Amino acid sequence: MVLNIFSRVKKSINTGLNSSGKSKGQSLSAFGLLSSMLGPSGRITLASLKYYFQETGKDDFIEFVQNPLLIGSALNAESISATDQVEEEPGGSSNLTRLKQTHIVNLDDQISKQSGPGSSLPYAIYPLVKKTDADSPVDSFTIGRTKENDMTMKAMAISKLHAVIHISNGAFYIKDCGSTNGSTLNDQSITDKPVKLNDKDIVSLANFNFTYLTPASLHDLLGKS
Repeated sequence: MVLNIFSRVKKSINTGLNSSGKSKGQSLSAFGLLSSMLGPSGRITLASLKYYFQETGKDDFIEFVQNPLLIGSALNAESISATDQVEEEPGGSSNLTRLKQTHIVNLDDQISKQSGPGSSLPYAIYPLVKKTDADSPVDSFTIGRTKENDMTMKAMAISKLHAVIHISNGAFYIKDCGSTNGSTLNDQSITDKPVKLNDKDIVSLANFNFTYLTPASLHDLLGKS
């Protein structure tokens, strides 16, 4: 059954065009099965990716994932086989109140291991796929603390609109949106001038680190677990 699903996805990739006439591989528009598997914050679980990795070949896996991903710093070849972490941080009115204001953090501090907002972000996997109900432009992928963003990071160090990734001519670019705690790419500060992302780059948003991976690199990583 899984292979039948992938056959339909593959056919859609090969024949489908978006409203602008560009192939779906050239935009960040919501896409098929992967889009439907995203959690409210724009994440996909490691367990879901492992399942499709185990049930399909490399080419089908790459076509399914399609766009690059941001992988939390705690996920690597040694730890990616560990038990999947919770998809969303604990809720509650106190957390919602605290998340209304960005907190300034010491970027030299280690990521807190205490439970609460932001504690699961080192284990988060964010495909660069827009939410089905996104209001932002089709080729822009917004990152921030509030639920309106395509990538929602429920942590007080993250600004409401922290950064934006956009696609141009098949390449992905990131820029900071004047965030309180800043963004870096491979330890170099990011401004409002877009900077091109390359496979295995390290993207830091406030004090949270992510690895930018192509679907092929993610497949290779899963193969080492």
